[in-house]
Amino acid sequence: MGTTIIDKETGEVIKDLENDGDFAIVAKGGKGGRGNKSFATSSEHTPRYAEKGESGEEKTLELKLKILSDVGIIGAPNAGKSTLLTAISNARPKIADYPFTTLAPKIGIAELENGNRLTFADLPGLIRGASEGKGMGNRFLAHIERTKILLFLIDGAQRRDIKRAYKMLINELKSYNEELTNKERVIVINKIDTWKRKRTKELERYFNNLGEQVFFISAIKKEGLRNLLQRLYEISLTYKKKAEKMPQEEKLIKVNKEFLDKILKIEKVNANTFKVSQKEIERRAELTDFNTPGSLEELKRYFERIELEKQLKKAGIKEGNKVIIGNKSFIYRENE
Repeated sequence: MGTTIIDKETGEVIKDLENDGDFAIVAKGGKGGRGNKSFATSSEHTPRYAEKGESGEEKTLELKLKILSDVGIIGAPNAGKSTLLTAISNARPKIADYPFTTLAPKIGIAELENGNRLTFADLPGLIRGASEGKGMGNRFLAHIERTKILLFLIDGAQRRDIKRAYKMLINELKSYNEELTNKERVIVINKIDTWKRKRTKELERYFNNLGEQVFFISAIKKEGLRNLLQRLYEISLTYKKKAEKMPQEEKLIKVNKEFLDKILKIEKVNANTFKVSQKEIERRAELTDFNTPGSLEELKRYFERIELEKQLKKAGIKEGNKVIIGNKSFIYRENE
């Protein structure tokens, strides 16, 4: 899950594998050719020719793996992200008191009441300048794009640095991709167990005035986690409803592609060469066995049915010009 399949030549996103069980067919095998019985006529009961099989599709793909989770935990190194993940889930990330303990994203699942679940991703610490490649943060900022909710975890041990840490996180997200700041998020002040007096009113007012939801917790003591998890679950439900209402664009793309496949296009490559493009005519040319006269005659009859010569003449073809159809080429001769 979380893999994006991209056609490397066109840049088109073929499929986002967002859910467990999602799949995509990225290249189809070729169909088998028709046997000689398909070409039987009243005058030729047993034709001695048949079609070849189609070649399969070939594509060069780029696979981008971005972690997919309900909640992405982001914060400066040593804010307590791994400790929080351990406290709320079954994950057991490495925890130590030095920068960049989290070298790769860690995933944990929090079991809520009534059998509900939330998936959390503990992402490597962000430092100032991470969006420019400093520290470990830039390598994993892309994972944030695939989280539904952002959890800004701020080290509350140094109360004077709380507002500064918040501004740094916001600025790094904006520098990397400003759209990330539009995601649903909550602000979580950690390590309140280090406070002699738990005065939260001033900080609460500050964040509320910015339109932020703020929670005060101690991950190591497991204080304040229940309310936090409940709120995150409520937000995730809202996100799910929004996703269900989003229009399905994929069907429109498929319809347009099918329509385009039916259009016959003639392109003048140079003064003496014309290229004919259309899915069916390319398929027919590929299936034809050019070493068997009967098979070649069948292709010519198809060209007559679709009035290919008439369309080539409109495009300006002349005697002796080359015609390319798929992986085959022909020399144009009038009345042949």
